[in-house]
This record gives sequence, C-alpha cells and structure tokens, in this order.
Amino acid sequence: MKQVSLNVKTRDAVGSSSAKRLRAAGKIPAVLYGESGTQSLTVEVDQFKQAWRKIAGGAALVELHVDGADESTFSVIKEFQRDPRRDNFLHVDFQEVVRGKDMEIEIPVHTKGIAFGVKNEQGVVEINAHELRVRCRPRDLPEFIEVDVTALKVGDSLHVTDLPKIEGVTFVEDDLVVVSCVGSSAGASGASSEGEAAESTEAAAPATA
Repeated sequence: MKQVSLNVKTRDAVGSSSAKRLRAAGKIPAVLYGESGTQSLTVEVDQFKQAWRKIAGGAALVELHVDGADESTFSVIKEFQRDPRRDNFLHVDFQEVVRGKDMEIEIPVHTKGIAFGVKNEQGVVEINAHELRVRCRPRDLPEFIEVDVTALKVGDSLHVTDLPKIEGVTFVEDDLVVVSCVGSSAGASGASSEGEAAESTEAAAPATA
C-alpha cells in the first residue's frame, strides 16, 4: 500500500470566479466527499504535484491534513481535471476512506514480461482492462494489479479469475478479460508492440473509489 500526505485548507467561496482566483494564486480547488459530508478545499499546486509524482500511475491512500481539524482524513483521488494544453491541475475530487471499513476502488493494471505470441508468433498483446475494480480494507489497498503475460500465445487470454489471489482483496467483476494475445493484423489498431502496451498501462491515472 502506498500512502502520501497533503496539507489542505477549507474554503467557503465556490464557483468559477473563485476557482480562477485560486488557480492564479497557485492553489487547486478541491472537494472531499464521504460519510462525514462534503467539504470544499484548496491544496497548494506544488504540494499536490509532489504527491502526484509519488503516486506515479498507481493507487494510493491520501492522508489529508485539513487546516484546523483535530484528526487527519484518509481518502483516495476519485477524479481530477487537467488542462491538456498547459498540463495544469484544475480541480481534484477526493473520496473519503473510512478506516476499518471495506472500500471499492479502480486499480491500474500493469503487465509483466513479453508474451510467447509476441516473440514467436508475430502477435500483439492487447490490454482489455486498464483498471480493475476491487473491494478491500484501506490497509490492503494494492498499488497496482500485476499481470504476467509471458505464457500467452496468439489466441490466448487472461481473465480476472486467472490472476493470482491478493490477500485481503476481492475482485468485483471476476468474468472480465484482462489481456489477450492476438494476431498482428487483428491488433493493428491497438498497441504495435509489447512495450507500447506496457507504457499505455503504466501511464493510466489512478482510478477511483
């Protein structure tokens, strides 16, 4: 389980004008949703970027230290908005995580190895599910789901039920195809190589609870 910390502040003003002023001042408007209610927050841009680099395409618990609160709040990043031109964060939604209770969250899929079908049969590995939804306690949260594709031949696929068990983690949808190895002509519209498929998986943002 990966965990990062953020110092955040509450805010009263909401709306596009307020959000624009916050961004101009180097802050990101944010919202925390959960059992404790909904809170409007701000987080410093530099601090959030540091935390984001630590998460690096995986799932992580985010401990929020709210200014003036007696205790910190655990959360996950549920959603974020980003300016594609400037690569700036525009807004962040946090989902509260209650200690001692099950949570559901999307976990990124990372592939491992080079498939037999890629090395010997001119095949292509296709990632059918870039994220998998799991149920677990916060302490058991996996950073990512590793899928070993080494044995895959052209025509083979791996379902959720084929994946190794992870202690404390239950897959919500166990009938999904996670990865498959197809002939190169059938996979022309997908990744052109095993490396590209792996890169696209590792670049996926952390999905959400």
